[in-house]
Amino acid sequence: MDIKNLNSGVPQTRSNESVKNPSQAPTKNSSAPASQPNTDKVTLTQAFSQVSNLEQKALSSNIDNSTRIAELKSAIEDGSYQVDAERIADKLMQTEALFARL
Repeated sequence: MDIKNLNSGVPQTRSNESVKNPSQAPTKNSSAPASQPNTDKVTLTQAFSQVSNLEQKALSSNIDNSTRIAELKSAIEDGSYQVDAERIADKLMQTEALFARL
């Protein structure tokens, strides 16, 4: 396959004049004041607000799971911990249902 004329049948959508040469670009004078103020704007959605509120509640809650964590570590180490695959699947389905609501 000859690739020399690969783009010969493709219409050109951009002219060569639109490509700017860095040497021709206008330069900014650092001592001149900005002609237009910065108009960037940030809009927060209601979902973000809800997540932010939940984060604050989570940070302020005081839950001590150290006893349960120690029990799980012990069960894993001695080999008595059993994985309940059906319970895990149910929890995954509940999580997916919650995400589907958003």
